[in-house]
Amino acid sequence: MKRVVCLALSFLFVLLICPVCRGAELKVENTEYAFIYNPVFDEVLYESKADKVIYPASTVKMMTGIIAIEYYAGRYDTEITFNAEMLSLTGGTKISYKEGEVLTVEELLYGLLVGNGNDAAYALALSVCPTVDEFVTLMNEKAKSLGAEHTVYANPTGVDDNKAQTTVRDVAKIAAYASSMKEFIKYSSCERYDMEPTNMVGIRTIANKNWLVSRSYVEKYYLSYATGLNAGSTVKGGECCVVSGTKDGVSIIAVVMYASTSSSPTVNYAFEDAKRMMQWAYSAYGYERILSGSEIVCEIPVDLSASYDYVALLPADDVYAFLPSEVDVTADIERRYTLDEERLTAPVAEGTRVGTMTLYYDGEAVGEVPLVTKNALSRSTTLTVWTWVKDTLSGVGAIVLIAAIIILVACVIFANAYMRGRKR
Repeated sequence: MKRVVCLALSFLFVLLICPVCRGAELKVENTEYAFIYNPVFDEVLYESKADKVIYPASTVKMMTGIIAIEYYAGRYDTEITFNAEMLSLTGGTKISYKEGEVLTVEELLYGLLVGNGNDAAYALALSVCPTVDEFVTLMNEKAKSLGAEHTVYANPTGVDDNKAQTTVRDVAKIAAYASSMKEFIKYSSCERYDMEPTNMVGIRTIANKNWLVSRSYVEKYYLSYATGLNAGSTVKGGECCVVSGTKDGVSIIAVVMYASTSSSPTVNYAFEDAKRMMQWAYSAYGYERILSGSEIVCEIPVDLSASYDYVALLPADDVYAFLPSEVDVTADIERRYTLDEERLTAPVAEGTRVGTMTLYYDGEAVGEVPLVTKNALSRSTTLTVWTWVKDTLSGVGAIVLIAAIIILVACVIFANAYMRGRKR
């Protein structure tokens, strides 16, 4: 008996401490801070310590890029002169711009999102706002607007600062927003950027620091379907990687934070976990059509129709859901529908909305679609007249009609009597 109780308690303990993970088993080996997310369906596929507050490290540059891209929308050829203040603030990873060098916003965005340059981050920040503090205020306001409630930025680079914090869930929300910006994807997915000569320096070649996007450093982490977004490291934040991908129409975002650091220059544990997570997500999940738009769901009665007493209802469109690959759509998807009316009255137009179909998987709603009429039905004139007469001769209508007839007959009798009297 004791053995059974211990086994039950052990099983319960595993359920409580294991990260959320639907579908096949996933092993994240080099960090406890991980998150996999489908932004289209707002679906979390895997999470571990998702709400634990940590240093944001290099993921800060995603927000710097977001602010700069939105501020300079359509004006990426704007020129910025790299000045002494920008130079004095820069430490850590940098592109090594020169004081007095003239650069376009687009060149700086490539420097920020491809080369992970801290100097590019400060140049963009001080071109948008007069001071770094004002730019950081914009960053924090934007983070809150995206639902990143636990994120606080202290600088535009992610260099360790005790005031800065985030969570992997917040990072995923910000990454989802960044991945919806075509300019952000354009810059962050660039494998190598060959920068044209400036007024002070010749051609620069900037290789992407995200090894899932670029084969410039190490090829083994490369994923052909990766589309960004950020990678880097700090002393307190460890190795981190935020990668987005699109494959077979499926969008996935994976976040790895606080990964262990390797002594080998060709080994990066954040990239190892991120690649494993992306491969798992694409093998364990996919889009499935769970309802066909041509499938008749039910019929509803129609009054006064010239042709049929019923009209078929079908979904307004096909319905797709993002589900584990092992799901049997026929057996595992539950369908429930509600109708706005119990019956219709002709004329009825084709495509008239009559109700709603909701589809459930494992007790959770995964799709919803209007139910509409399959055909148009015209009104019958004969039925319309007959119904009017029938309704008129029933209930209160009949009493009113009889009273009207009695009054009319009385008036006729009285008029005839009056006319005969006058003749005499």
